[in-house]
Amino acid sequence: QVHMLAVSLPPHSAPPIAHVRIGRANMQWSECEAAPWAARSRAGIVALPGGEILVLGGLIGPRHDVWRSTDRGVSWDRLHEGAPWAARWGHCVTVLSSGKVLLLGGMGSSGKKLNDVWCSQDQGVSWQKLSEAAPYPARTGCCLAALPGGPVLLFGGHGASNEPLNDVWRSIDGGSTWEQVLEAAPWPERAWAGCTTLVGTGGESTSATVLVLGGVAGGEVLLDDVWRSEDGGASWDPIAEGGPWAARRSPCLVAVPASAAGGGEGGAAEVLLMLGGLAATGPLADIWRSGDGGASWERVADDAPWGPRLDHGAVALADGTVLVMGGQRSTSGGHLNDVWSGIFGEPPPLPPPRPPAPPVTERPSVAASSASSSSAAPGLGASSAQPPPPPRPPPPRSGPAQSADVAGALPPMGGGPQAPAVIPKAAAPKATLMSSSVPRYEDMGASDIRRSILDLQRGLADITRRLDSVGMENHLLREENIVLKDAIDDKIEGSR
Repeated sequence: QVHMLAVSLPPHSAPPIAHVRIGRANMQWSECEAAPWAARSRAGIVALPGGEILVLGGLIGPRHDVWRSTDRGVSWDRLHEGAPWAARWGHCVTVLSSGKVLLLGGMGSSGKKLNDVWCSQDQGVSWQKLSEAAPYPARTGCCLAALPGGPVLLFGGHGASNEPLNDVWRSIDGGSTWEQVLEAAPWPERAWAGCTTLVGTGGESTSATVLVLGGVAGGEVLLDDVWRSEDGGASWDPIAEGGPWAARRSPCLVAVPASAAGGGEGGAAEVLLMLGGLAATGPLADIWRSGDGGASWERVADDAPWGPRLDHGAVALADGTVLVMGGQRSTSGGHLNDVWSGIFGEPPPLPPPRPPAPPVTERPSVAASSASSSSAAPGLGASSAQPPPPPRPPPPRSGPAQSADVAGALPPMGGGPQAPAVIPKAAAPKATLMSSSVPRYEDMGASDIRRSILDLQRGLADITRRLDSVGMENHLLREENIVLKDAIDDKIEGSR
């Protein structure tokens, strides 16, 4: 999480197309033009102290290009087609308080997970390798959180054998050296979690709070807990064992200045927003807000205009602008390169309501007029005439008498013979869903209920995994075609 200085940027040129309610403030969303960078997910996306935004690498590819925007994602400049660091996806990127960009880990093009460390001190233009092989295990889908004053924490992710991790590592020299803080944090092992840093009003490093929430545990179990550390990752406290939002992986979590987001509870300097991710039911487009550091949450949007997505990126700028970009529509593809900008403020006034349309009167026939005038009372208009008689009921069908419990004969379809009446059998005794040996949920303790829910989630995850494998081969073919097309386009562009 980057805490940026106040900057003056030109107002966004795209008109707002939708707005959602965020606490005491409205949030309006507008879509920028499609970005020139290739559609991708699991990229590194960060905002710099001056308001610039970087997009680094990602999938499909993988890639190792670098793009920068200085106008809130409206336009982009390509800084590198091939940066000196290896192409990768699922890597971690953060920005230190000095403005230094730190990039590490991820999955390389050979299918091997990486544990190298790179940095840039000029907004992504040039890069320096800090370590070829850091002491922590190689990983993807990890969390990287920068603290005020320079320290940075690395935790969680998927290890070399795709096992979820819950170790915590810290660097106090900008990523050059690392020390292990915890071999196993008290929170469950996880990857693809949401994380950010909250800074207290004083802005001191001792007042910084690191948050981690959600993610995917072993057995593809989705999580919905929230944990925090206030001492640089040395200890962690659970602040919500089960959030009101659906358990999910790869949500985006950003901290927005409370002054721009309707204010925080108890004088909090920042407000949390969680956006999208992948739940057991599929990708999400919801937005949740917390004004008390993640302890309580309120849903502010079920279906944001940027649409359901996973493995996307989101950043918050110092003026409260939130940008959502990239990702994919489903677990089998649909990669994106759209950019959405959310700003806080009152929505534009609604247009005045249209005047009601005049009533349409039908011209009565001569017979109707005569009947109406003869039946109406003297001095009264046609509106006081007697209502028409009700329609006659249809004649009864031939055949045996019917009762409410017997299904009548169905009308013939396509001119065929009359279908015979169906007489239902006697009602069977109600089946017992649970035997007496199985305890009811009302009689179970909280831990037993949670264990049962996790078993159900594992079953759902297994079904989802089997369904995803059906279209995986076609998905890989589509990826190869896209990579080939991009290579041809680059050759054509380079020959001009």
